[in-house]
Amino acid sequence: MSFVENFERRLERFVNGAFSKAFKSQLQPVEISAAIKAKMDKGAAVVDRDRILAPNAYFVRLSQADFARLTPMGEHLVSEITKQVSNHSKKQRYQFSSELQIAIEASASLAVGQIQVSASGAKAPEVANVAWTPALDFGGKRYLLAKSRTTVGRDSSADLAVNDAGLSRTHFAINWDGSSATIEDLGSTNGTKVAGRSIKSQSISADTVIEAGRTNFVFRIIAKNVDENK
Repeated sequence: MSFVENFERRLERFVNGAFSKAFKSQLQPVEISAAIKAKMDKGAAVVDRDRILAPNAYFVRLSQADFARLTPMGEHLVSEITKQVSNHSKKQRYQFSSELQIAIEASASLAVGQIQVSASGAKAPEVANVAWTPALDFGGKRYLLAKSRTTVGRDSSADLAVNDAGLSRTHFAINWDGSSATIEDLGSTNGTKVAGRSIKSQSISADTVIEAGRTNFVFRIIAKNVDENK
């Protein structure tokens, strides 16, 4: 694992771990990052085969109570969230018309736990169609998930067979409806973990780390240019 990857994982553990201890069941910074990433993915537009333009400015609105709890973190909070979102944009190969900006403010119209994200930035002229394709990264390779339901396990009967004795024959499944994904443990012997917690079934977003057997999988959502002439 490279120094950069180590740093990114330490940073993610800091934001997801240290902050979650401070806020427990309240709104957590990782949820803000996920909401911005989702807005970024939705607003991204393929200009050509090698360029995907995304909005560069994001305005996050939280309930007054959540904002008050997060305010003591000050500029450090925005800085760490910006780094996570920036890492996501690099993995997705997004480009911006200007510097990435994130601002957080309170809104009297929102209830505790609610997040509202708006985006702005240059719009691409004559934007091509974008198709979002799910993928799993592991073992230094990327595997696109072509089905609406993809099973993963050590056996050849799984859609994605992985050489890992710690996996069950069919260990877990990724379900994709064209815009969102869920992961489902298929009664595996050793269980499936998301963000360090054992799960049965739950929704997942881009860059979610899945632990199964002795393998760490990273769920991605990849932008693909749709050529209507083909």
